[in-house]
Amino acid sequence: MHVNSLLDIFDRLSLTLLETLKRFPLASLSAFLVSLISILLIEIEYSQTNEIALLANKVAFVLSLGIFLFPVLHLLNRSIFLKILGIAVLCAYFYFLPLEIGSLAILRHILLLLALSFMFFWAPFLNTNISNKNIWEWTMKILLILLVTIILTITLYGVFYILMFSLRELFEVEVLDKRYLQFSILVLGVFSVNFFLSQMPKYICLLQLKKYTRVGEVFTKYILTPITMLYMLVLFAYIIKIFIFQLWETVTIDWMIIGFTFFAIATYMFWTPLVPKLNSSFRKLIWGSLLSLSIILALSIWIRLIQGSVSEILYLISLFDVWLMLISLYFLLFENASYKWLFFSISLLIGVSQSEYMIDFLLSLRIYL
Repeated sequence: MHVNSLLDIFDRLSLTLLETLKRFPLASLSAFLVSLISILLIEIEYSQTNEIALLANKVAFVLSLGIFLFPVLHLLNRSIFLKILGIAVLCAYFYFLPLEIGSLAILRHILLLLALSFMFFWAPFLNTNISNKNIWEWTMKILLILLVTIILTITLYGVFYILMFSLRELFEVEVLDKRYLQFSILVLGVFSVNFFLSQMPKYICLLQLKKYTRVGEVFTKYILTPITMLYMLVLFAYIIKIFIFQLWETVTIDWMIIGFTFFAIATYMFWTPLVPKLNSSFRKLIWGSLLSLSIILALSIWIRLIQGSVSEILYLISLFDVWLMLISLYFLLFENASYKWLFFSISLLIGVSQSEYMIDFLLSLRIYL
């Protein structure tokens, strides 16, 4: 009986893996190749003087983008044309990427991955009219799958570490340190990616709306919302102090505003399943406060530009401020504003932030100011 149970589990896992490979073949292939190349580079002790190693590292770097790119293209549209377009994008990325990948290229790559990650939340709904409750249900589903994937990945690595530790302590079997890193890459590239993709709902339109559990309701009503309201009061009180004592030249409130933005938007969205329709006053309170803060942040940025304080950080904060102002106006002016455009705008913001023309434009302001 136990043998049959094990065979049943193996069959289910095999069918799940085959189904995942069928739905996301290019993403699974990309993850496998990235894992294989990375393990080999660790084995041969990767060196920047070895041109073959540099080329292999570049291939793995580009394919890591494919792990995110191909699933979101599948969610956007299942046509073969988009898959071909995705391969073309990766080829172009490989062509323009330098052989020796520096810290700036790594930073931009991480931001591209972040932009693609946000595409998971809006890509399935780009060409459809769907309620915010459905979009929020999909968002929570994706986040839950991600959380489960992380927990299982950590568990697998923990079991491996305990096994290797036991072999070393009980049987004096020495395990090289690099084996731990290689195993973690194997788990991430083969198990984690395929497990995450396998758990993504196949038919999004059939995703059922669910009510919060008691824990979720208590968290939203009595923890997240009071914290956000208190944060708002403290922030505006601090801004009033800055205005009264003219502390603009000595105090910056950028990160306080950015932090509050995420708290406020999260609070607004967490209320989605709790009521049939979000109260108009609550909507105006959240997005009106964010619009006010975007104007105050713009004033703070302008003062520093006049002082000649121009940097890439200020450039990114400026883009964030423009986004915050536009998205606040959108949710204030349109009662049925869709969450998909919120997520879409975040992906667009990250993409625009990587434009060299935008950076040059901001730096040129210094000449005129």
